[in-house]
Amino acid sequence: MIAAKRRRFVVWLKGLFLLVAVLSVLGALGMLATPNPVHSVLYLVLTLFCVAAIYLMLGAEFLAVVQVIVYAGAIMVLFLFVIMLLNLRRDEFGADPLPRQWTAGLFVCGGIAVVMVAVGLSVFLRWRTDPLQLVPLKDLSRLLFTKHLVAFEIASLILLIGMVGVVVMAKQPKEGA
Repeated sequence: MIAAKRRRFVVWLKGLFLLVAVLSVLGALGMLATPNPVHSVLYLVLTLFCVAAIYLMLGAEFLAVVQVIVYAGAIMVLFLFVIMLLNLRRDEFGADPLPRQWTAGLFVCGGIAVVMVAVGLSVFLRWRTDPLQLVPLKDLSRLLFTKHLVAFEIASLILLIGMVGVVVMAKQPKEGA
């Protein structure tokens, strides 16, 4: 009786994981494919929520909450603020100055996609043998917020400096104005 319930739970958990993983990939593809920057940010929010759901399924509640509060909340609001502040329009850019780089970029992205699918399949096949064996994410979070806290904070400062630099460069007066 208990074994049958456990099997049903495992099947349900696998189905939920696959649904959330597919939604995450579709959100990431939508983020890359849409020409509207606001829509792109919204697709990124969907992807971040899906990643938080995956963290919950892995038993890492703290990482899921941090994912939603910090990334889907604060960082996305900051991105939207920068997008609205810059007021970017397609007609200001003109023609693509480097059209030949699209081909090389597609090949690089295709190679990265193949590697990601191979890694995902290997993890999934390993997970199929014992689906309730979870990755010890508590150890990862403990390391991230104790030993590697300075690197974590430096990465956030680099992101902030990059966004401030973009705003300063975009708001400089144009020639002849």
